[in-house]
Amino acid sequence: MIINGKQISLEIQAALKKDILKLSRPPRLDIVYAGDDPVIENFLKIKMRLGKEIGAKTMVHLFTELVEEDTLIAVIKKIAANKRSDGIIVQLPLPKKLNSQKVLNAVPAEKDTDVLSDAAFDFFVKNDDANIPPVAGAFMEILKRNKIEVKGKKVAIMGRGKLVGKPFKVCMQKAGAEIIELNSTTKDPEQYLLTADIIATGIGKPHFIKPEMLKENAILLDGGTSEKNGKVVGDADPSCAEKSAIFTPVPGGIGPITVALLFRNLLKSIKS
Repeated sequence: MIINGKQISLEIQAALKKDILKLSRPPRLDIVYAGDDPVIENFLKIKMRLGKEIGAKTMVHLFTELVEEDTLIAVIKKIAANKRSDGIIVQLPLPKKLNSQKVLNAVPAEKDTDVLSDAAFDFFVKNDDANIPPVAGAFMEILKRNKIEVKGKKVAIMGRGKLVGKPFKVCMQKAGAEIIELNSTTKDPEQYLLTADIIATGIGKPHFIKPEMLKENAILLDGGTSEKNGKVVGDADPSCAEKSAIFTPVPGGIGPITVALLFRNLLKSIKS
């Protein structure tokens, strides 16, 4: 089954829209971005469009790639002090000259919609009712909707990054899965992937995973994005869909769900 992430996103949006109508004022998400990458700017427009659709306010604070680290941190702290701001995102990647984690750590845990600051991530690790980082949340949403029992299953996680691999590992540990950790440099990864019931990947290697690396009816959750021949593609070759019980395409799979879950996290922060 090929997952229709756009449809799932629309269903989540419909629920969020109803919840927002019950609030005394629209929730506000502030996004801080430094740079001029057209791909990132388009992604910001998608977030703003979704926010408008569900009745939330989305404010983007733009800076050039020459911005100083202290300036960004000061801006984030000023936004955080504003009671009208309910959630803050630092859009990655930041310019290479900046210490990204130091900037991310300026976002208070209670307003960290992306769950990327050390404090917010630590709270997520230790609390079952905490906001889930959006990509891992999208993986969990798919498993939940398809009634997949994770306990005791072999789960191969490709990549250890904070956006995909690291948070999903936490989710799988909490669910009682048997975890296999891999990355793009793992020697003969197919020997491990062929034993996995569920594969989650976020290594950013175009079409790295091939059908012959999967066992029949595996669940393949592709959270990787990279460019190939001018197109955005995932870590898994599209032909993997024929061998998978569940397959998330790129684009159109995890991405739309992830954006919707940002706003679910925003509302959850307000309620908690």
